[in-house]
Amino acid sequence: MSASLIRPVLFSTQFGVPSAALDGAGFVDPVLNSDTKLFIDPMLIHKSGNVAIRVRGLELLHRSFRNVLDLLAISRSQGDAAWKAAYKQLNLDERPETGLGYGGASTSGSSRPSSLRDRILATAQDILQLGEKDPDVVPLMGLFEEGVGPDTLSDMATNALLPLLCELTEGFCAANGIATQPFGPRYADRNLPRNPLARGKVELPVLLVPRDVLRHLPLAADMSDVSRVAMEVDGIRDAVNMMYGDWSRATVTEKKKALRAAALSSLDNLRDLLKALVEASESYDEKADLDGHYTFRRVLSANPTAFKGRIAPPAAATGETLRTTVHAILKEFRELVENNNLWELLWNGQVHRTERASQLLFFAVSNVLCAANDIDISPETNSGGGPVDFKFSSGYSGRILVEIKLSTGAVVSGYTKQLERYKAASKDAAGILLVVDVGGLGRKLSKIQYLQKQTMERGETVSQIVYVDARPQRSASKL
Repeated sequence: MSASLIRPVLFSTQFGVPSAALDGAGFVDPVLNSDTKLFIDPMLIHKSGNVAIRVRGLELLHRSFRNVLDLLAISRSQGDAAWKAAYKQLNLDERPETGLGYGGASTSGSSRPSSLRDRILATAQDILQLGEKDPDVVPLMGLFEEGVGPDTLSDMATNALLPLLCELTEGFCAANGIATQPFGPRYADRNLPRNPLARGKVELPVLLVPRDVLRHLPLAADMSDVSRVAMEVDGIRDAVNMMYGDWSRATVTEKKKALRAAALSSLDNLRDLLKALVEASESYDEKADLDGHYTFRRVLSANPTAFKGRIAPPAAATGETLRTTVHAILKEFRELVENNNLWELLWNGQVHRTERASQLLFFAVSNVLCAANDIDISPETNSGGGPVDFKFSSGYSGRILVEIKLSTGAVVSGYTKQLERYKAASKDAAGILLVVDVGGLGRKLSKIQYLQKQTMERGETVSQIVYVDARPQRSASKL
């Protein structure tokens, strides 16, 4: 079973530094006991507003990748001394210190198979034989190799940038009076803040990362964006169209195979593709914040007095009081969204944010409500049957699972399949589907209400349905 996040703790909260100080320095405020699903995109390093990252960071990145290419250039066969040296130089170790990636409810990191590194090196050698020695081609491996995802590319860049990230973190902590300790040569002998919530036996520091080198997915791992950019390159488009009549229907594996063949068919194609991808790469738009990462942090760091007294602490920890408390949290969330302008946090102008944003907003609000009202339950983010949005438990008998669906998404499937599967994986769990209406709901709500009624008539246990109207409203009150 996956680990579960309980009560997310921001770096700014733990170390008593204003979140505005991190904002002003251009750093993301990491959650110390969970990874944020943002990634360092190596193609953004040269665009960073942080001069140290843009200049010295790019040098570190190029030096690391160039060392790999130089060793491969003298390798005569896979497994010889030069190959082994390149293998060692290509550092794919996961970096839990940044709090970025797919870790979910932990920051522990994990290992990658050695075969993945060999495949990357083999492709890099093919590129060398084509005549390209630009170290920027190394991050392109995400285009060509199965298993090279955004976390791999991000950790590859993080390992190259590690000495500089340590230096920047030490400098920020010194300027803001944050307690640090030495972490030895592995971290460039820098004094860094210790993460008191990191899992595992080894003490880990926290490393701060500039926001403008982060993406939802690095461009080289985002096949939807890659497809758009690649099809604008004449040579790539022509070569790909010869392999697939309908590119839009090709699988990710087929697309990677086709792009590899097309890019490696000529040096011009490879360079044109690299140039197009570098120019197209853009950092995660924190103003639009479509996935709600920064909205989540704003709510977590908000003044808790606005949330006091909204829900009452239960008299005893029982299954019935757990149900009552969770429904009280859901009621307050609906009240805040519908009548206190919290719906604004689910929109960027006329465009609604993603389902992930609604999940994070509910997560933040429920945590703040519990903390502000001395309630000892917390939402968790994983269940044995899959990534259920929230599981409420702690000191109560039974569990309550809450699945959140945006009205534009798979509401019916969420109610009839996902929620039931998660309930089956978590014994004695009750289920609630929270439908967040941003438009486009159609008959989805009435359909699941009809299915709920049928289930009740059969005498079976039903999952509850909670509806929240998050469409733009004209409310005079403010949170």
